[in-house]
Amino acid sequence: MTLKSLCLTLASTLACAGLGVATNASAQPLTGVYRGEVFSQPNAVNAYSTWLGDDVRMGQGHQAKDSWNNIENPTWQLQSWSAWVQAKAGRRFNYSVSMFPSGQGSLAQCAQGAYDTRFRTLANNLVAYKLQGTIIRLGWEFSGSWMPWYSGNGQQANFAGCFRKIVTAMRAAQPSAGFEFDWNPNYDIAAGDLATTYPGDAYVDYIGLDMYDQGWNGQYPIPAGCTGTCALSRWQGVWSSQFAPALLKFRDFARAHGKRLSIPEWGVNDAATTGGGDDTYYVGQMLDFIFDPANNVGYHSYFDVQAGDGHHQLSNVDDSGGNTFKTEFPNAAALFKSRFTQSPPTNPAPQVTTTQATVSANPVTRGQGFQVNASVTSPDATTVVVKYEIRNASTRALISEKAYTAQAFTAGQTRAYGSTFVIPTSEPTGTYRVDTLVFTADWSKTLLYRNDTTFTAK
Repeated sequence: MTLKSLCLTLASTLACAGLGVATNASAQPLTGVYRGEVFSQPNAVNAYSTWLGDDVRMGQGHQAKDSWNNIENPTWQLQSWSAWVQAKAGRRFNYSVSMFPSGQGSLAQCAQGAYDTRFRTLANNLVAYKLQGTIIRLGWEFSGSWMPWYSGNGQQANFAGCFRKIVTAMRAAQPSAGFEFDWNPNYDIAAGDLATTYPGDAYVDYIGLDMYDQGWNGQYPIPAGCTGTCALSRWQGVWSSQFAPALLKFRDFARAHGKRLSIPEWGVNDAATTGGGDDTYYVGQMLDFIFDPANNVGYHSYFDVQAGDGHHQLSNVDDSGGNTFKTEFPNAAALFKSRFTQSPPTNPAPQVTTTQATVSANPVTRGQGFQVNASVTSPDATTVVVKYEIRNASTRALISEKAYTAQAFTAGQTRAYGSTFVIPTSEPTGTYRVDTLVFTADWSKTLLYRNDTTFTAK
């Protein structure tokens, strides 16, 4: 059953009409998966791709929270992920990075720059293992009280400051690495905390939310014998009260800041951990939202494991990379898989990377020219549009732009770009920024959008 027919069958007033269905999406987000760390399951991501019937180009890993060595120099982890990324062009690493070890640091110290050298070392190690272009989920799920870097209890400003310090340190250490940073709370973060924990557009590439199918309004777990329309009613109730408002809240927040949205962790959940069980409704609505171009989702990653705090696995991939596992969510698994086997390709090609743009002078003088330089690398042979924009950092108003159309790349090629810009004297003094954008040759699909560099105009 396709997602379109699923929506027509369910006839929900919210899910299909409220969030939108894109059956022929012009822009496809990057699809990723968490299947455990590849050092212990070297075939797990590849086996998942085989099960899905689609080439999954993004693998997800999580740092330990136990020591500084496992944050700044996790050789055991980077070596294995490097081998997976390098094995096939176009692959990317999605890395959950700890801000400090449990019980061995604080957001306040981090915001003061106490850990800058640690993260310069991490940046150097990522590049040493050829993991340029990594998407870094820095201080992931920070709105959860179980995280060492919890942003509540008056720590909102310190969290934002810590995020800025770490991003600045990593970019300074490896300015050409093309790291992208994901600001990633849980979906139920308080609305006020969105603004107070946000570090600023210059430090963020993706705005992400983690969202599992767990309900807290009395609808879950679904009682024994509640099937068919009974179960559907409960699934719809949780969706409309919890998940749809959260997705729209994050979508609008990302739009306001000119960022792509991400959903770095999502999955069905078993009844024993207050989940909806074999919830086809949740899976269908999540995929509808993710693949609707209007929502500008840059990537998503399904959490395909049986975790201690919830079962989520849909695939048949076992711990050895074989295919002997039997999911407890067969209907959700069938729907999930059909979305990819019926609508390939799901991943945009190419997954281009860029260096951080540099500005020839800081401050620049209004009315006088200044140079912006950067480079773009494509793993595949393709033709794209490369664009640089100058915007007011406060109002995000577009001041000037330069587009390079019909840029033909050979596989693995890097092309350098240098553009001269002028900020008119009619514009105010203050802080401006360079935005880097890459589109498909016909402009129909955004392959990359990042806020690279802030500078001052006098």
